Amino acid sequence: MVIVRTPLRISFFGGGTDHPTWFREHGGAVLSTSINKYVYLQMRRLPSIFSFNYRVSWRMLEEVKTVAEIQHPVVREVLGNYFKKTPPRFEIVYNADLPGRSGLGSSSAFTVALLQGLWAQYGRLISNYDLALEAMHVEQDLLKEAVGCQDQVAVSVGGLNRIDFLQNGPFRVTPLPLMNKRREELESHMMLFFTHYQRSASAVETDKLRNFAKKQANLHRMREMVDEGQNILLNPNASISEFGKLMHEGWCLKRDLSSAVSSSDIDDAYEAAMKAGASGGKLLGAGGGGFLLFMVEPERQKAVRDALPQLVQVPIKMETRGSHLAMFEQGLDAASDADFYDDQASQTAEIPQKRVFG
Repeated sequence: MVIVRTPLRISFFGGGTDHPTWFREHGGAVLSTSINKYVYLQMRRLPSIFSFNYRVSWRMLEEVKTVAEIQHPVVREVLGNYFKKTPPRFEIVYNADLPGRSGLGSSSAFTVALLQGLWAQYGRLISNYDLALEAMHVEQDLLKEAVGCQDQVAVSVGGLNRIDFLQNGPFRVTPLPLMNKRREELESHMMLFFTHYQRSASAVETDKLRNFAKKQANLHRMREMVDEGQNILLNPNASISEFGKLMHEGWCLKRDLSSAVSSSDIDDAYEAAMKAGASGGKLLGAGGGGFLLFMVEPERQKAVRDALPQLVQVPIKMETRGSHLAMFEQGLDAASDADFYDDQASQTAEIPQKRVFG
């Protein structure tokens, strides 16, 4: 049995410039951090005593005989494309600390966790760098989703990072070496609120992509904010409130990319938080719903909380580990229990060596 724990993430600056449509021509960059909220994926070989071959537990419980019958798109595509022959029988159970489709990278976190768990089942290690590339391949090439590349990197690698997306290559990760006092100062200003709205990132991104040509100035400025945000954090004398003000400017630019990014309810909540004392904020992820992140001086946080009684605040801190195996068990003795665990398909199944997609 394997249990993978993969963090969720929050993105401060540069979202939109991480899409291949943009960075292959202009280059791109984001500033983001993984947080101490996680998705958990449990994976084990399913005993042949069951009448079905695959059990997948997510927002529904699936018990099916063939991979083609699996409704979870990521599980179906990974099992259907990463084996040369019929995949072995698997049970896959998904849990998460926070709701999905909410702007925290949970979809990519699931993909990363599934891939890492699958390789672990075969006793193979894969670097977090290659894991991110594989997740991009699954989401963009196999699933044909109109998503960017930052989530896969952020949740695989973990930590507070600047991630550059290169015109002639995949990406480069630069950790931001904050002293403990500066890290705690940043964390003490962060307030995360759930709006109760959930959305498909791919649908919102598709609408934004239509406007990229008309919004080049916005995207170039959003890319510049990565440099400015990084400089603020690395300067111990700079105020975190300045970081928040920069986030506010970024949110205004992001909101201008597409009418699908925000809504009247989200705009009202954002305005209420700003009037109550937030220095800045943004709606996380592609837009359309999910979580609002604000930068607020500690002495003003009660006023902001009181101004948003309809929203749920979620306390968060940054984390540094990234996706990892939380538990790995070889299970029962393979020789004596082969007939119980392994049918003919699982005995002949082969998973290919990891590939790197540029």
